[in-house]
Amino acid sequence: MASPEAPVERERVEVTVPAGTLAKGLLIALVIYVGIISAEVLLTIGLALVFSLGLDPVVTKLTDRGWGRGKSALVVFATIFLAVSILVIWAAKPIWNEVQGLAGNLPEYVQELEDDPVFEQLESSTGVMEKAEGVAEDIAAAIPEAASALLGITGDLVGSIFSVVTMVFLTLFLLIGMPDLKRAGQKLMTPDTSERFDKVYGEVESAIFSSLVGNIVISVIAGTVVGVTALIVGAPFPIVLAFIVGMFDLIPQVGSAIAAVIVVSITLAAAGAGPAAVMLVVILIYQQVENYVIQPVVYGEAVDLSGFATIACVMAGGAILGVLGAILAVPVAASVKIIVKELTSERREQMAALRAEPAA
Repeated sequence: MASPEAPVERERVEVTVPAGTLAKGLLIALVIYVGIISAEVLLTIGLALVFSLGLDPVVTKLTDRGWGRGKSALVVFATIFLAVSILVIWAAKPIWNEVQGLAGNLPEYVQELEDDPVFEQLESSTGVMEKAEGVAEDIAAAIPEAASALLGITGDLVGSIFSVVTMVFLTLFLLIGMPDLKRAGQKLMTPDTSERFDKVYGEVESAIFSSLVGNIVISVIAGTVVGVTALIVGAPFPIVLAFIVGMFDLIPQVGSAIAAVIVVSITLAAAGAGPAAVMLVVILIYQQVENYVIQPVVYGEAVDLSGFATIACVMAGGAILGVLGAILAVPVAASVKIIVKELTSERREQMAALRAEPAA
């Protein structure tokens, strides 16, 4: 008779989690939870930080001339408020009236286009003009709403007066207290880290300032070029066309292409193929001049992003914050690139040295 098998002893594995590790895990989970429930507040603070960094060079220049920090920040804010108020009072109503006039005339423009011999032949073979007329009616109904959205720079975050006022005061207080916050942070750093922080801070500030101010300057130039061209070729509502181009051009890369399609289509429907062709040529030439002449001069080396990175950031920013997010995506991305580049500088130097060893 076979002897019974001896029982197999199973090894017992114990996992010990130190109290410190458990506390850190709980703290991280708490931070993530707080971040999720306060996402809107954090975004408001983030926007205020971006705007304060963008305005800080101007405030610093006034401070260097002997002005107090608070006085300089208030003067900058008062100047911006005055400029925006004058622009709204002077231009908002005429532009809105022209937007409504353009919206009402779009179906009529398409109807007139059907009488052109070339488009008559196209219509007989494809029926495209009937479809275009329906699209024009839809666009006519949507333009006032879209224009209102652009004028207000809508979005859940900045759509309410409370959010705007909160962000304005946060920006103002950050501007006034920025040097103190910077000094307080640097006191906790080693001398080498503090020096690196100063370098990165200056580059980030320059990138945001160049991007925000340069974007506005370039949009004004683009709108002026298209408005003058529209006036010369006889396109309807040149102020509206200039406004459309200026607003869309605030969105890097993507915006200018969208504006070109809208402006050329309106010119084609209202003034004919010849003026539309002239408008298209002018826009294409201007875009090349903007990309290779104006942008390098305005931005310098502060904003150095590839076309793919720019479009990807614009899409992500637009998905998060709408029009405002698309506009701010480039300065934020440029700042992140500067920070990551500095944080990985030692690693890149080590890898460069390793690659150089076989050659040596």
